[in-house]
Amino acid sequence: MIDKKLMRKMWEDFVYEGRLHEEVKFEVREAWLRSKAYGVDPHVKIGQALLSASELAALQMQNEELILMAMPLMENLYSIVKGSGFLVILCDENGYLMRVIGDKQPLVHAEKIQFIEGALWSEKQMGANAIGTCIAKDKPIQIWDSEHYTVACHPWSCSAAPIHDSSGKIIGALNMSGPGDKVHPHTLGMVVSSAGAIEKQLKIMEEIKENEIMTSLLEATTDAFAEGMIIIDMEGIILKTNRILHRMMKQGKNGFVGKKIDEVFENQYMKQIIGFQTDIHDRETKLKVVANEIEKHVLISSKGIFQHNEKVGKLLTFKEIHKVRQLINQFSGNQAKMTFLDIVGESSKIQHSKREALLAARSDSNVLLTGESGTGKDIFAQAIHNESERRNKPFIAINCGGIPRDLLGSELFGYEEGAFTGARRGGSSGKFELADRGTIFLDEIGEMSLEMQVLLLRVLQEKEVVRIGGHKVIPVDVRIIAATNKNLFEEVRKGNFREDLFFRLNVIPITLPPLRDRREDIPLLAQYFIEKLAYRLDKHNLDVSSAFYETLLNYEWPGNIRELQNILERSIVRSNSDTLSEDVLPIDLFSKQRVANGEELPVKEEIKKRALLHSIKLHNGNYSLAAKHLGIARSTLYRQMERYGVR
Repeated sequence: MIDKKLMRKMWEDFVYEGRLHEEVKFEVREAWLRSKAYGVDPHVKIGQALLSASELAALQMQNEELILMAMPLMENLYSIVKGSGFLVILCDENGYLMRVIGDKQPLVHAEKIQFIEGALWSEKQMGANAIGTCIAKDKPIQIWDSEHYTVACHPWSCSAAPIHDSSGKIIGALNMSGPGDKVHPHTLGMVVSSAGAIEKQLKIMEEIKENEIMTSLLEATTDAFAEGMIIIDMEGIILKTNRILHRMMKQGKNGFVGKKIDEVFENQYMKQIIGFQTDIHDRETKLKVVANEIEKHVLISSKGIFQHNEKVGKLLTFKEIHKVRQLINQFSGNQAKMTFLDIVGESSKIQHSKREALLAARSDSNVLLTGESGTGKDIFAQAIHNESERRNKPFIAINCGGIPRDLLGSELFGYEEGAFTGARRGGSSGKFELADRGTIFLDEIGEMSLEMQVLLLRVLQEKEVVRIGGHKVIPVDVRIIAATNKNLFEEVRKGNFREDLFFRLNVIPITLPPLRDRREDIPLLAQYFIEKLAYRLDKHNLDVSSAFYETLLNYEWPGNIRELQNILERSIVRSNSDTLSEDVLPIDLFSKQRVANGEELPVKEEIKKRALLHSIKLHNGNYSLAAKHLGIARSTLYRQMERYGVR
């Protein structure tokens, strides 16, 4: 540290001769130059500006929060230096002293130079001093003895640090002043530490206020939703609902909050929603409150709620619908809509397939789905994608059997401009590029030509594609799910499918059972489809006869679930009553019946009888029209009625 007498000499050289010594701290030299430019009188012995009592009270009120946060820390700082002649001062962002605490003797001396609450101690007012210079430069500083510009401060050693709000703006300064002969670098360190603690306290208080505001905004926002809303924790306990839901279900807040969601609603999905990892998007369902029997048809969606990257709950929204959307959504662009909740069935075989698919979703390995047409391979593919880490990335589906062989290559790998006649200007991205970081679903992979198989194998091995007609190598990160209704192992043996490609795709094989091998699921599937189709076709509250279900159970279902859905829709359209009976089922269903011992029934006579019944019912007992419909004479109709016991 510079000798006190030498420091005084260097101050005098600057004040009287304008000469600056390099031994003076750089920050102090700059502050002296600013002080001189401001026209500050270096010989003043007292503060030059002081607020009135009312002005000081207004200033303190304006900075009430800062003062409340700072006072405990100021008192703690003072307790460390108590009895050593120091003062602890809190200033606003302009340099006005708002709070001063300290020993009695220095307080008396400070009052003599007007270093008191309400005084302005900025650089422009009092020249270089710790408070003013720290605010001017926005950095902590210690100024000692003759480093001060005005003689009023020369007996003092001052250490000051700025105080910022959460945005980094200066809102004040903390200063500690004491005898000039007791200057010590540690003093500045204590002030800086205390100023930092004040900033942290202010930030905590701001966060508390923000939380209170956010709580109020959440209340207002949720009540402004156009849909009903429920927030649940990971155990399924309802934490919050909104007014729309209360009006929708004619149930107050107390009927929901604090209760488990699957105990409040009679709905098959509520148990599955609790803790289920996959979000639900516009799932059509009935929403029914146990207490009041109110039932609504809604679109339900769920979204995970996360805190510190950990899922802590779910937001469920319910939107009333008048027309139920189509149950099985077709693939559209790059979005997978189906989840494991869309796979209906409780049979051991379908549950085994679901378990295998869930395990596959946890990995990034290729999947090969095999099974007859109509068994739901496309739904399984979407469900695996939506349960995987790639769920928020593209899902691209392509039917290898539905695209001409000459065009499949350009669809999969893209092409450059001029690659072939009719090629789009500028070229086009292929499905693999579009599916980057996501999943590509190759349906009917068994129909792919050997030439295309070679190109696909290269993509699997090298993780890169080259557009047709191009040379640039494009890296791709794609998870492949392939599907086929063929026996690929047999196709390999015949030379129709490459063995190396088969083993690349067959990392995780999943076989989907045909509907005839999971007959116990037929009533569940039928009920599921009938409920959805009835509302889409505007035929509400349909009952189903036991004979209707029995006929479905006895059919062989060569077209599997897809055929079941189509036949149910046709039956609902044909039905003229509130009950679905076997009479509205297509005649073909009775031609492939089965019995317990596996023998076929004598179906020809049964078909004739059912056709007769159906025609008579269809024409409301008008035998002439019924006979004409069957293409027989009315007398023949009467004989058949007598033969089959039809009345």
